[in-house]
Amino acid sequence: MGLIWWIIPALAGVIGLVLSFAGLGRLLKMRLAAGALRFLLGIGLIGGAGLGVLAGLNLQTYKALTKERDVAQIEFAQEDGAEDTYTMTMTLPEGEIIRQEGFVGDEFQVSAQVIRFSPMKQLLGYESLYRLEFIESRYAQRYDSTRLSTSTSYGRRVSEDGKLEVFDQEIGFDVYGALVNYGGESELDQVLEEELEPNSEDVQSLFSAGMLSSKDAGGSAPFGSAVYFPMGDRLKYKVRITQSALVVEPEDNRTRQRMVSGN
Repeated sequence: MGLIWWIIPALAGVIGLVLSFAGLGRLLKMRLAAGALRFLLGIGLIGGAGLGVLAGLNLQTYKALTKERDVAQIEFAQEDGAEDTYTMTMTLPEGEIIRQEGFVGDEFQVSAQVIRFSPMKQLLGYESLYRLEFIESRYAQRYDSTRLSTSTSYGRRVSEDGKLEVFDQEIGFDVYGALVNYGGESELDQVLEEELEPNSEDVQSLFSAGMLSSKDAGGSAPFGSAVYFPMGDRLKYKVRITQSALVVEPEDNRTRQRMVSGN
């Protein structure tokens, strides 16, 4: 399909050149009407070919810079008799299935190491490289906003075989809570209710997360990227990799509503 943007303008340009020279020849022979018609038609085709080439370049640039690839499909199922405990099923693009019980909490996170190339290299066909590292679960409200506190995550290292492992307790601080309590920042839920319609396209921007490397660094150094969203029974997500970071898409309306509401 992409070749059409080059083949059609090339043919139009060749035909335009032929008509232009034919028109000039007739004008030199004083056949003004026929010569002018052919010359103007040829110039028009050459101009159209040039616009077609520009459109093709813009389309190719857009596709290269916004290309996304599937990383994994993730779904959760409530475990019988266990509150806030789910079985996670991850399907990788190659068809491999990873299934693990014992994910505890109300939120999950997928993290990866990413290498992002410069825009010029992306136009030349370079795609971002990634290595999945962990999928883990935890409770969203896991730190205190007034002091250092600890939390426990449950998860699995994605890139290696192994049983469910409980990660070491992590020490952290609730920065967002501190900003709301002491900095006068608005609650995110309040901002969403005031500024976003339920089906707004702007909501899609909330489905992306991840750090971007500095353009001054050339964009070729590895960095960490992570996405995290609500975990619940029958929720299904698709994780993708852009040229810059991991992103997440809901697989159904039930999951989409949970992503937007966050609870």
